[in-house]
Amino acid sequence: MKRTSKLLAGLAALVVAVPAAGALNQETQARPAATQQLSAVAAGLAGQSAASGTKPNVLLVMTDDMRHDDVKYMPHVRQFIQSRGTDFRNMFAPTPLCCPNRTSYLTGKYAHNHKVWWHDAPWGYGSFDDRRSLATALQSAGYQTGYVGKYLNGYGRMRPKAAPNHNPATFVPDGWTDWRATPDSTGSLPESDPRAGSTYRYFDTTVNNNGRLEGHQGVYNSKVLANEGIKVLDRFTRSSKPWYLQINSLAPHHGGPVERDDPYLVTPARPNWVKGKFNSVITRGPGVPASGQPEPDISDKARITRLRPKLGDRERRAIRAEARQRAETLYVLDLQLARVFAKLKASGQLSRTVVAFTSDNGYMEGEHRWQSGKVIGFEPAYRVPLLIAGPGIPAGASQVSPVTTVDLSATVLDWAGAQLAGADGRSFLPDIGAKEGWTRAVGYESFIPSIRNDHDRPGFTRGPRSAIGIRTAGYFYVRYSNGESELFDLHRDPNQLRSVARDPAYTDARRALDQAWNAFQACAGASCQVTLDRSLQTDFATTRGLRTTMATATARYYG
Repeated sequence: MKRTSKLLAGLAALVVAVPAAGALNQETQARPAATQQLSAVAAGLAGQSAASGTKPNVLLVMTDDMRHDDVKYMPHVRQFIQSRGTDFRNMFAPTPLCCPNRTSYLTGKYAHNHKVWWHDAPWGYGSFDDRRSLATALQSAGYQTGYVGKYLNGYGRMRPKAAPNHNPATFVPDGWTDWRATPDSTGSLPESDPRAGSTYRYFDTTVNNNGRLEGHQGVYNSKVLANEGIKVLDRFTRSSKPWYLQINSLAPHHGGPVERDDPYLVTPARPNWVKGKFNSVITRGPGVPASGQPEPDISDKARITRLRPKLGDRERRAIRAEARQRAETLYVLDLQLARVFAKLKASGQLSRTVVAFTSDNGYMEGEHRWQSGKVIGFEPAYRVPLLIAGPGIPAGASQVSPVTTVDLSATVLDWAGAQLAGADGRSFLPDIGAKEGWTRAVGYESFIPSIRNDHDRPGFTRGPRSAIGIRTAGYFYVRYSNGESELFDLHRDPNQLRSVARDPAYTDARRALDQAWNAFQACAGASCQVTLDRSLQTDFATTRGLRTTMATATARYYG
């Protein structure tokens, strides 16, 4: 708990700290200006209400590989969204990997229905038909639609399924009024061309501006995306039509260039002025406990985790460096988002705009000996942040009923009065502000290349899935395609330290979980709303208590 207190104290100081003069001039907007702008935004919130009968605008920010507990590094996001909105404390990414889960948001479908399982061929962007998506549904409902930043892995490099003969780098998918995505590759352009940047080059971003490539060499990625987002807002807010704008950051995903202080783990590049900003408050990785050795005994875990080596001094130093650099990139992104928020306030449309903040998936940083990565069903990879503020959203509140990425997609469509045929998610708009418990299963599924797939095994015949799981308020249960399984009793073991899959005392619980598992693994559309056996359901008070217990236990174990 001492480390947690120290971290919070340090972060509080960072809200008002000012870097050396001129530090932001080359790479980002001046921080004092951004802070003043956001203070003005907060001051102007009182007394605002949504215009009756109008469709709300929606601004959605989606980060890349951001853990649910990383929000603490983003004071402006907390001030602008969390403090005047609702924190959804049980938000999950059903397939915790960039490309599949982003596709789930755009389609409203689980991976076993949209079939984009991985970021490389034969999957990735080239396997996604984006002629019918969230964007086309919103346009049909009368919305202006804008997209800024990272799209799907392989965009710009893989040929579009919707237009295989089109230049991948300049392709604009259907449904977008203003398209400013960052391609992974710019094709045949020579490296000397200023437009030959990439999504994963933090200081060399190329933007596909509605079919025209624009280079931004020497400008930090988060500033580029904020600039583009402000341009879209300026265009959209001049019209009387409602709008939807999605800004997808690269941060805190790893990306170049490689820097002198990088560990052997992949990390994100960041501006010089922010380097070292969190050194005094991040004294070890978030998944490395005070003892320095997470889980001396991992014999209860599946083989994919049992193969992980113990963390020595070198590994712990690398995880600490990784955590610091990720926090630094989020802090820079936060400053840039403050500019976007200020632009929204200045437009006069804040009172009728829903602002949402989430991530495509989480990230492992030492837990269960995973030094980095995602895909796996452990909480740091599977749980993601979701903050929402706007008309009809309770301020300063928290929601503990479970939601997922496909539910978020359904909710955005619900706000717009739009529909997307075949979607698996359920709008949680009716539940906002209600004291709902946990009565339905939350699914998890992943393709994990290092796990042997046995497609004759029941439940694993629909695609290349390696893992299928069910999350309830009190349990996480996963079955692997090689025949292994894990079961964690979150009532007694909030940190998932001991699997009880082989414990006969859990026979009844496993039987009920198997029932939900069987229903989820082949679901489509409305059948994906799997009601749990009553023995697994929890009311509001119990659900809230379990979430608090988990947060406290995590802070105690890793703090």
